[in-house]
Amino acid sequence: MAPASLIRASLLFIGFVLLLLGAWDKLVPRPHYESSSPAPGSVLDKVPQLVTVKLSEELDQSSTILVHSTITLKSNGEQIVGEGKQLRSQGPSLENAKALQITMPADAARGLYWVQWQAVAAQGKATRYGLFYFAVGMPPPEYIAKEPPGALSERNPAERRYRAVLLGGVLMVGFGLLFPHVSRRR
Repeated sequence: MAPASLIRASLLFIGFVLLLLGAWDKLVPRPHYESSSPAPGSVLDKVPQLVTVKLSEELDQSSTILVHSTITLKSNGEQIVGEGKQLRSQGPSLENAKALQITMPADAARGLYWVQWQAVAAQGKATRYGLFYFAVGMPPPEYIAKEPPGALSERNPAERRYRAVLLGGVLMVGFGLLFPHVSRRR
């Protein structure tokens, strides 16, 4: 095999392997956000009894949900900024295998709450992370309401790396296809 053919074959092979690896991450079924109670970015009059996040896939027992307060509103209206109480629950809801749920304490203060989850699919164990906020008895601060990604954010672990792998695969295949034309000009 001529050196040019070997280089071309290597570029194409490596490119297709990278494309396969990058595409695999996109094709694996992951639990995606469908709905929640309370809704992302909502402003409530009182603290909800339950916080529920419904997802698209049945969940593994290693899935978790975390609710924490970052701004607490005192009875006189003063805002206290800082890490407040954190509540954590593991595993899907007993009523719905596609939902994560946490019971809020009766004495929970008004303020700004963040809901974070790590959803692990029961089949395949693919993971997806999510985050949203809701407010109780106060509007969310402007700097939070205006910040991207907004009230709801979801992502896959190492999402940027897999995009880079896909891009690398496209470039390698492109170089492999163009290599005969470039090497003939010399």
